[in-house]
Amino acid sequence: MEKQRVEYIDYLRGLCVAWVVWFHTTHPAFVDYSFRIPLFFFVSGIFFKTYPWRIFWRKKVNQLLIPFVLFYVIYYLFLIISNVLSCHNFEAFDYSSVWEVFGLYTVNETFVVNPPLWFICALINLQLLLYVSTKYIHNRWILICFAIMVSLSGLWYIQNIPTPFMFGRSLRYFVYYVLGFSFGKSLISYLETSKRNEISLLMRSLLVIIFLVILRKIFVFGVKMIDVFDYIEILGIIMFLIVLFKYIHKYKVMYPFKYFGMNSYIVFGMHEVYHTSFRIILEKVYGEITITLGCVQTVMTLLLLWPTIWLFNKYIPMLVAKKELIPVPRS
Repeated sequence: MEKQRVEYIDYLRGLCVAWVVWFHTTHPAFVDYSFRIPLFFFVSGIFFKTYPWRIFWRKKVNQLLIPFVLFYVIYYLFLIISNVLSCHNFEAFDYSSVWEVFGLYTVNETFVVNPPLWFICALINLQLLLYVSTKYIHNRWILICFAIMVSLSGLWYIQNIPTPFMFGRSLRYFVYYVLGFSFGKSLISYLETSKRNEISLLMRSLLVIIFLVILRKIFVFGVKMIDVFDYIEILGIIMFLIVLFKYIHKYKVMYPFKYFGMNSYIVFGMHEVYHTSFRIILEKVYGEITITLGCVQTVMTLLLLWPTIWLFNKYIPMLVAKKELIPVPRS
């Protein structure tokens, strides 16, 4: 699945997925700040393309649905094995949990089998929604206004209503995906034009962030206005990180971000298997997972993911979106 790559975008995606891995351990409070999810969907939206439907659905099955099923089955089998090792029998496990992917979920609920797969599920939801939207909305600014309304509705109302396949939980991020789709390539071209543009965007992003921080300190706002500020602030952080990573991605120490960013689906699909295994071991040895042990758990998981990615790409590339399993028409 060849496509034009912008290196520092892969590095940014790698930052997002590594942060997700860290978030799913015992971690410091600052890790909770939710820039990682908007940033992931923004950079994912940059390379979204609208194909004819007969091409589009095959591409999305290859890129999203097949990896989702693979990692769902792997984690389900992992749950069975870990349960057998714990209970020493096959009867104690709830085999019906495999069907809970078809259940209804609110923002505070997630899959019983491999919870991080909600990221891939969200991508499916957002890409289908954007695909349909672009069929009826051809003006970029109208599309963005629609995305803002969808995201705010998702944040304030829909995410608290049980919906299938994490649809309600996904909607709050639709505006980031649409902004990446609408302006991402223009933003990259703008940054490639001159260093003056890079510095200009960096300074404006910092000013937006600082202004909103000061504004919150001075005035008291309602919850909904704070949510609007959060969107603007996170967009400022996204712009800042894009410029920052354009500068620093060339350093060799940054390469792991690229590696994990180019293989983000494998990181999403497999890290919970390793996290759970390490958590069981660390709890037996130390009794409680501290922040320090959470960092150790994160590093160990990322180290194991490195060869896992290599093995999956080498032996089953068609199951992890590196080759086509379902042939896609070329025109």
